Amino acid sequence: MDKMFRREILEAIGHGVVFTDPAEKITYANRYFFEITGYDESEVLGRTCRFLQGPETAAGTKWRIRQALDARTQFDGDVLNYRKNGDAFWNSMSITPQFGDDGELIGYVGITRDVTESKARQLRNEELEQQFRLIFQKIQAGIVVHSPEGDVEMINLQACRLLGLSHDEDAALGEFEELTLMLEDGTTLAKEDYPARQVAATGEFKRGLIVALAQDGLKDVRWLSCSAFPICNDAGEVTVIVSSVTDITHAREQQFAAQRDRERFELASRAAKSMIFDWNLVTGALWTNQNFERIFGTQPPAEMNLDNVAQFVLEAERETTHGQLLEAFEQGSERLEGEFRFARPRGGVGIAHAEFMIHYNDEKPVRIVGAIRDLTELRRKEQRLETSEERLRIVAELSSDMLWELDPRTDLLWRASEGVERLGLDPSLAPYSGGVWHNTILPEDRREVIASFCEAIEGKADRWRAEYRIERADGSHLLVEDRAAIIRSKDGTAIRVVGAVRDITESRRLEDILRENQSLEALGQLTGGVAHDFNNMLMIIMGNAETLAEDLASPSDRERLELIHSAARNGAELTSRLLSFARQQPLAPQRIDIAEQMAQAARLIRHALPDQVELTVDVEGQTLYAEVDPSQLDNALVNLALNARDAMPQGGSLSLEARPYRVEAGLLDSVLEPGDYIRIAMVDTGAGIAPEIAPRVFEPFFTTKPIGDGTGLGLSMVYGFAKQSGGYALVESSPGKGTTVSIFLPQAAGGRPVPRSNDASPRMGRQNATILLVEDDTQVRDYVEWILNAEGYSVLSASDGREALEILEQHTEIRLMCTDVVMPGRMDGIELTREAQRRLPGLKVLVISGYASEASLREALDWSDTAWLPKPFTRRDLAGALAQMERS
Repeated sequence: MDKMFRREILEAIGHGVVFTDPAEKITYANRYFFEITGYDESEVLGRTCRFLQGPETAAGTKWRIRQALDARTQFDGDVLNYRKNGDAFWNSMSITPQFGDDGELIGYVGITRDVTESKARQLRNEELEQQFRLIFQKIQAGIVVHSPEGDVEMINLQACRLLGLSHDEDAALGEFEELTLMLEDGTTLAKEDYPARQVAATGEFKRGLIVALAQDGLKDVRWLSCSAFPICNDAGEVTVIVSSVTDITHAREQQFAAQRDRERFELASRAAKSMIFDWNLVTGALWTNQNFERIFGTQPPAEMNLDNVAQFVLEAERETTHGQLLEAFEQGSERLEGEFRFARPRGGVGIAHAEFMIHYNDEKPVRIVGAIRDLTELRRKEQRLETSEERLRIVAELSSDMLWELDPRTDLLWRASEGVERLGLDPSLAPYSGGVWHNTILPEDRREVIASFCEAIEGKADRWRAEYRIERADGSHLLVEDRAAIIRSKDGTAIRVVGAVRDITESRRLEDILRENQSLEALGQLTGGVAHDFNNMLMIIMGNAETLAEDLASPSDRERLELIHSAARNGAELTSRLLSFARQQPLAPQRIDIAEQMAQAARLIRHALPDQVELTVDVEGQTLYAEVDPSQLDNALVNLALNARDAMPQGGSLSLEARPYRVEAGLLDSVLEPGDYIRIAMVDTGAGIAPEIAPRVFEPFFTTKPIGDGTGLGLSMVYGFAKQSGGYALVESSPGKGTTVSIFLPQAAGGRPVPRSNDASPRMGRQNATILLVEDDTQVRDYVEWILNAEGYSVLSASDGREALEILEQHTEIRLMCTDVVMPGRMDGIELTREAQRRLPGLKVLVISGYASEASLREALDWSDTAWLPKPFTRRDLAGALAQMERS
């Protein structure tokens, strides 16, 4: 094979390869060598490999390499080398001398591998092995390690001592096989019955085998307790068997004495709440009183040893508890106490306190006598107390109240510092007392509050409450609610008062707004009902006036009829405003650009203002949309402007502003749903509104103007429009500082507004077309029937929904229906419309009403083939509405 091919092979090898000449200078190194060392070819060629050695390279290793090179023999070994960047690495190196055909040395071939990671693992394993052997030999328990077949492989010093073996482990391993052990009945224990052999045969734990050791050099028999258990791998195969050996000689010698003592303990423990026990460590015998079962939920074991005692300790603490006991034995401690956790018989974890005396014989523990007390309930009470204190701290931190506690006997007062800061009080007023707190109460309220508190303390009350004003550190005032619980001794003396002070300034303000809102709601319901009946009356007046006008030829009679008709129209406008306030005026909402609408309203407003009033419009260049009735919004803004004009007889400035407004928490969250709104504000520089008058400005017919100068319905209409549009109206004013009236309207999604057609020109009805008229008021029904007949319709009339459905059942040719909304019986006009259109698809319905809920009417108008005409209306209005329905 040619030289190039050999080089390619060397470059592909996954190990570092180095060729040197007889002087050990590198003549070739492959790619992997450069990767391992970090050097390049120019830095390596012509140098010996010794440049990779460093300060930590073992001298012995360097000597062995030198010896091999001088002897021209192969070297194999691990060498600590250094990379170009200074990092040390373990190099598994093989150096082989190369000879020519004449037997002369021609150079060396070195093979290198980076074994840093495997070397680190090897060193760690060796270190762990040394630690294990040290622990194994030092541990105070007698431990013997066996192979899976039960043969002895390791034995520690304590086991050698107990079994009388040599302290040299190798010698002890041989002596172990020569041991002779006897059972309690005096027979010799067969080798196959050794605990380790039993575990090897069955794979099961072998516990507490009692044997006697009789061996040369021992004066007396030594009794031992032997146990063995298997250790398995992940596959469940036994890999190691471990035996433990415990000297129980003294325990057996004292077994009889323990029995005598047990009787005395039994008598003494009957009155004790603790579990009293006497444990013979030699024999394993355990005596306890009846409380053992009460605490641990089981009978005491027939035999107790250091292994099975752990079952009464929570698993997580067994190792620690066992170690503490062994440590006490090793140190010769005569007294030991401590707490441990255990599994309670009915579930959960219990806590117990153990206190006992340890008795020794020849420095060996042979007996433990003591008591265990169940502390679970006590600890729970302590934990509840700690939890309560922590909860109180957290509540004080998170609560909006200032928590306090007073000892009436010493007048010492504790109060939560968080609450002091929250209320803005002076934190330097400490130590605190009831007297100091009283001084923060305003003088006007102080006497009454102190008298009320003293009366509660001296009487039999267990609760106290008061509202009063306090002065803050900055001099401002707060209205607070103070509530307290009075704790009394058995004789009724107040020994402790615990309370909380809450700032109710803002909440009281919100309550006032809510009460005002509720009163306006009630007033709105009343005015809505009145407006409904009034509209029907106006219909009759206007209808008869219109009819008479057609029959009378005298100009003077027609003039008087026109006066009647004009008065009725004014009444209709009045009821429209009442319905607007009551939020029962059906609206025609559409998506509008607030800026454009305000500009249009501003043109109307400017015509109504004198020259000395300056009007400005400000929307900050924002595009805001709302879903409202544009004409009603215009009316509302004009009404506000007229009120502002009257408040500035000498002139002033009037500003119309629009801003986005986010309702989250604060003044308006009790009257508006959280969300995005538009705040339209009319701000004037007029005389302002007196505080006693401000709560009434939205009431219908309320006015401060002279008689005859106003109806008192302007602001009430604004309020009703805002509420009906899903918003709110708010007045902010003070005497001499002007007034701001804000209308809050829900924001709508963007997009250009879509104009609606207002074409309602009348057209004569078709001759002989049949129309169903449904109206419960006889006079109104007669008037509408007269109009329909005059317009050429054939009219069928019904007084309620049930009668209307019967007529539709008989006259399926009907294609038009005109119905009132509010009617007696279970079916109103909206429900009638729904049922009639279900029975006769394509039926067109004109809903006529002067009073209907916005929700129900809007639902009906969303249906196809349905329109609405408000009462009162004229013949022309009705004819136009029917004509438009026929064309649609």
